[in-house]
Formats: sequence, C-alpha cells, structure tokens
Amino acid sequence: MAAYVEVAAFLPVRGTYCYSVPADLAAARVGARVLVPFGPRGVTGVIVREGGAAPAGVAVRAVRDLLDDTPAFDPELVELCLWVAEYYEAPPGEVLRAALPAGTAQSYAQRPRVTPLGEATLRGEGPAIPAALRRALAAVAAGKRARVAPLVEAGLVALEAERSRPRVAARTVATVRLLREPDAAEVARAPRRAAVVEALRGGPMDMPALAARVPGAAGAVRALAAAGIVERGRRETQRAVWPATVAPTQPLQPTPQQAAALAEIAGADGFAPFLLHGVTGSGKTEVYLQAIARVIAAGKGAIVLVPEIALTPQLAARFRARFGDLCAVLHSGLSDGERYDQWRRLRAGEARIALGARSAVFAPVAPLGIIVVDEEHDPSFKQEEGVRYHARDVALMRARRAGAACVLGSATPSLETCENARAGRFRLLELPARATARPLPEVEVVDLRTFQPDPETLLSAPLARALAESLAAGDQAILFLNRRGFATFVVCVGCGHAFRCAHCSVSLTYHRAGERLRCHYCGHSEHVPISCPKCHAPETIRRFGLGTERVEAALGARFPGARVARLDRDTAEGKGLRDLLDRFARREIDVLVGTQMVTKGHDFPGVTLVGVLLADTALSLPDFRSAERTFQLLTQVAGRAGRGDRAGRVLIQTYAPEHPAVRCARTHDYHAFFAAESAARAELGYPPHGRLIALRIDGSVEHEVHMTAHDVAAAAARLPGGVTVLGPAEAPLRRLMGRTRWRVWVKGAERGALRAAARRLVEAVEPRGDVRVSVDVDPISAL
Repeated sequence: MAAYVEVAAFLPVRGTYCYSVPADLAAARVGARVLVPFGPRGVTGVIVREGGAAPAGVAVRAVRDLLDDTPAFDPELVELCLWVAEYYEAPPGEVLRAALPAGTAQSYAQRPRVTPLGEATLRGEGPAIPAALRRALAAVAAGKRARVAPLVEAGLVALEAERSRPRVAARTVATVRLLREPDAAEVARAPRRAAVVEALRGGPMDMPALAARVPGAAGAVRALAAAGIVERGRRETQRAVWPATVAPTQPLQPTPQQAAALAEIAGADGFAPFLLHGVTGSGKTEVYLQAIARVIAAGKGAIVLVPEIALTPQLAARFRARFGDLCAVLHSGLSDGERYDQWRRLRAGEARIALGARSAVFAPVAPLGIIVVDEEHDPSFKQEEGVRYHARDVALMRARRAGAACVLGSATPSLETCENARAGRFRLLELPARATARPLPEVEVVDLRTFQPDPETLLSAPLARALAESLAAGDQAILFLNRRGFATFVVCVGCGHAFRCAHCSVSLTYHRAGERLRCHYCGHSEHVPISCPKCHAPETIRRFGLGTERVEAALGARFPGARVARLDRDTAEGKGLRDLLDRFARREIDVLVGTQMVTKGHDFPGVTLVGVLLADTALSLPDFRSAERTFQLLTQVAGRAGRGDRAGRVLIQTYAPEHPAVRCARTHDYHAFFAAESAARAELGYPPHGRLIALRIDGSVEHEVHMTAHDVAAAAARLPGGVTVLGPAEAPLRRLMGRTRWRVWVKGAERGALRAAARRLVEAVEPRGDVRVSVDVDPISAL
C-alpha cells in the first residue's frame, strides 16, 4: 500500500492536501520541504502529517521531489505553524513559508519538448498532420507559445518538468590542497608553481587567499592540478554579518532586584510566562543575558525578539560580546543570503541563540529553553500584511509547547500584558529603579500655547535654551519628531492644488535630498515640478509642515558649531543604520534628530537632553490605542536621557499638557496611566477587557469594495448573540497602494466564538471583482 502524506503548499489556499510518496522518496518526513504538483504547476510545500489513507473518490497525485536531506522544521515547529494558521485564519502553507528564510522556495513548470517523432515530422519524414498542427509544432520548436494538448496526444511533443533554482543558496569558495610533493624538474622553470606549492605546504587554502599571496596563482593551480600535484575543490563558507572582532564581556553583578528576577526565572519548571516591568535603564538586558546564560549551560537554546532593526546592532553587539559564535542574528537589514546562512547555523546547532525581529520567533532553535520579547509593547511585533500574526503571542504559544520560559520585557507594557500580570496569568517581575545610582531624568512639559515654537526648528524658547546649554557642556541630545521628510504638505498657493499620492489618500512629503515628492505608504515618488500641473502658474508651489529632514537642516543653521544627524527610515537603509549609531556612540554627533526609531532601546551615556518637538502627533489618530501609544513613546524616548554619569533632562512640547498620557509620562507613572486607560477601555469592551477581529475589505474599484463591505455587514446581522459588529466604515486611510479600503470590526468576549463568527462572515460573502476580504485577529492598527 502506498504511503500518503499531508502537505501544506506555499500558496494562499486553505487547508492541506494529500499526496502519495514514491518508493524512492520514502525518507520524506514531517517538516521536510517537498516539490508537489498543484494544478498545472509544481510548488514547494511542507509535509505536516504522515500516514493515513487516501481520501475516497479522489485521485491522489505523487510528491515530485524531496528538497531536504534534513527536515527544515522539527515536528514541534510544524505544529506551532499549524496553530498560527488556525488562530489567525491564515493559509498554513503561507505560515510555513514565512517561517523560512526568503528565497528558498522552488517550483517547477511543465515545459513542452519536441519528441523524435515531432522532429521527423518537421523534417517531412513523419506522418502527415493538419496544417494548424504543423504550425503549432513549429512554434513549440522555436520556443514560442502554442496549444500543446493535441501535440502531446499525437506524440509529437512531450511535457517535461523544469525545476526552478532557489533564489538563495549556500555560498562556496574554491579550495586547493597539496596532493604530493613535485619533482624538482616539475617546478624548476615555473616560479609561480613553486610558490603555490610552498604556500600549500602549510595546509589547504582558499583560492582568494592563495591568489592574494601568489599573484597569478590561478594559472599555476590549473597546471599543477593537471599534473596531479594539487587537488581543487569547493567548501561552504558563510557571509559575514558581525564585526571582525568583538571584545568579550563578563556578567555584571546584579542588583538585588535583578537577582530576584533571575531567581524567579531560573526556578521556573516548564512553561512559565513572565512580565519583566522595569523602568528605562533598569538593566533588563542584563537580566536577559544572565537568564540565557543559565539556559545555555543547561544545554538548551534561546530566542530573543526585538521590535525594530534600529535596536538590533547595539543589542546584537552585547549578545555577541557575551556569547560569541553561539549567537545568530535574523532581521531585514541583512541580505537574503546572510539570513539564510544564519538560519542554517541555527538549524545545525552551531548557533544556539537567535536574535532578531518578529519572524525570528520561528527560528529553528531546539531544544528551546527561553524566549525573550524585548519591548513587548511595540506594535511592530504585529505583522500587518499576509499572515497577520503577533510575534509576542506566538512566542508565548511556542514557549508553552516547548515547556520553556517566556520573558516579556518593557518599561511601558501593553495594557493586555499588564492585565495578564494583574490577573495572575503572568508572573510579574519588577525593576523599579535604574541599575546605576542615577535617577530617572527630570521631565518638563512645555505648553506650546504659551511658548510658540520656532517655525523652522520647532524649538520653543525653553527647549532652545536647554539645547544650547547641553551643547555648551559638551553633552549629546536627542530630538524626537515622528514625521519624516523636509515638508509634509506641498500646495500651489495660486489655485490650491495639493500634491497627493495617486495611489493612496495621503499627501506627498517633500524630501530635499533628490528634490522628490514621496509617499511614505506605497513608495511612489515624483520630481517637484517647476509650475503647477493644474493651473500651470510658475513659482506658486509652496512647502508647509516640518519633518525630520527640515529640522536637521534648520538646527545646523541655528547651531553652526553642532554636529547634527538624522535617524529615520530614509537614513537607516542598509548598513547606514549601524554606521550612524556607531558614530553617535563615539560622540562624533552632538544632536540626533529622529522619528520613533530614536525612542527604542538605545543606550548612549553621553545623552543628557531629550526633546520631544511635538507630542500630539499620535493623540489625534482615530485609534483607541492612540493615548497608550503616545504614553509609550514619550516614556521610552525620555528614558534615553541621563543613562551615564550626568543627570538627564527631558522637555516635552505639547498643545495638550493636561492629557493623561502627557501627565503620566511627566511623572514616569505607568501604574496611574494603566489604571485610567484600562477603566476607559472597560466601558467600551475594548482590549484588554474584550476581543477584537477586524475584517478588512479592499479592492481597486471603489463601488465594488463599498458593496462588499455592506454585504459583510448584512451577513453580520444574522450572527448569534454575544458578538457585536461595528461598521462597515471607510478606513481612515481610505485608499492605499491603489486600493480602496473599508473595514468591519467584530467585538466579543470569547476568542473561539469571535473567530468562528469572522470565519462565517468571510464564507458568507462573495467578493466582487478583485475585492479581498481578509481577517485580522487581534488587530493593532485601526488605520
């Protein structure tokens, strides 16, 4: 009886599919990648179940090929991915694809090939065929498209599977080794060959190193190989992602609070979720390092998740200094090949600590002893496209399945996590003071209704004075403004024409670098025209609003002796982020202006002043989490000040000084903010006191999206009790990347019932045209 397996194909399709396993592929196991036929083509999939019988009345196709000698996933990780697919209403194959390094998938297509009979027919030596068939046969022979089914049936053409290559693969380097000592006569008149032999007497060498030592070595090696004196080969090598050398560090003496937290984590037996609530600068990272060291000593591995690539270089350097080659790093700042190498090191057990952004939650670390989610409150842990998983929640489930500890760390925990700790579902570990004797920085609130900011730098008089004093003292400063670009709004003052993105319902932002107008959502960019494209009037285009690029330029003009730099998405591409942070750490930059990338986890002892140029940008967003986000950003950026020997100072400029988010950030009072915000959420049944699912409807034709959204709402009226439906309504960002967007919110108290209701709504609606109805479980963004 043939063996059967269930395969999750790397396609946006629900469920798994049954395939038979040929005898020559009997080594296929759960977690292995396979190439399977799906419709007229072949795709990569992962075996998720073995055994069982073929479904009755269904023709079962065979697995085409096995892509892994060693399964890419262990069974535990396969089960985790299947749970993610079920919980987040996502295709299982897409979840498994997201858990692998990009560029590793393969496919195959059926390519027509002219058979010997077909070739004879083209030469006029075969059977007579109709003219239309002959034209189709000639087209296939010329590599052109044609209808091949009749040709295959006549035996004139055969279909062959042509397999694609993966986009990334292991890197190899040419090697040379000495097989035997040459006779004197073999190298007497060949000084380069003699030099190569001399170099290889010390052992095998890579060709690049040999070529650097012996100019012209390539030709000499060919001649020596032909004579049987040397042997050429190849070996795998890894792409470098770390600095050449990192000075090792030793564990610090923990404070009493850190020691208590470490004892709690070490004493956990099996799965144990912790909230490590520590103020900024309280030494949460040292707790992570020492807790992981104990896990490594016990023969297990660790996963450390950070929300942003901006955090990774500095944190990675600390982990590398403590654990050396046991660390692997996984984040979007690496090339596909670099990420692939790091993933392979983890899978092979060469590295036992995976450090990276949200997708690192799927890293092949086994056996797993601990997962750390640093800055667990950060919204970037939620994937907003494709498989809409939340890495923090997946981390908790992975730790549960592995029987591991899971430490969620933050100075400003999300309301959901804090409620779990308050209710006893998570163990609360607190670090209420900084690890050094230095207190938290003094925070002043500047009322912009009284102190009007400078129109170019956005500095009020108090903040301008504080910055001048900081520069005079030789200290560093961070200025936070959550807007990129030079000008945020460009308009013709003659006719009022506003420059907006053609694909999104947002204004284009002017960037002086390159003189471009750019959309920060879809990436569209265009040159700034000389005259208005609507009224054609010359010299009437004006730029309004300020972003980080303009503030950087204005500060340079106002403080000509200061070294000013900018940290945002425009300057953090590729290796630029690491270089910029290294320069700031070396104190080659005096003032760093940035978006929320400057708020997250950085530890620069030279920073004594932090200025928030406008605290109100997030408060006006149509999102029930806007107050929470504002409080978190203000508290986090304030925590960058005063982490060295000198006291820190923070100035928050705002038009709403009485807002609870601002008042609580001024006093570093998380508990007061949590109490007020939690009570407000409870009245409305919003998280953490209820559950939400967003049905997001989008499409290229506006009226089709509108009608589909109302179909969803009509179907919602037939849902059983216990579920509240809000909407339909246009999304605040009504159009994005050329697609109109509507939404329907489903609210309730019980997760399972809520997911079942959302599933019924999607199944009950037939989308029109290219309209998509996607399910977002536990949504983070209301935009």
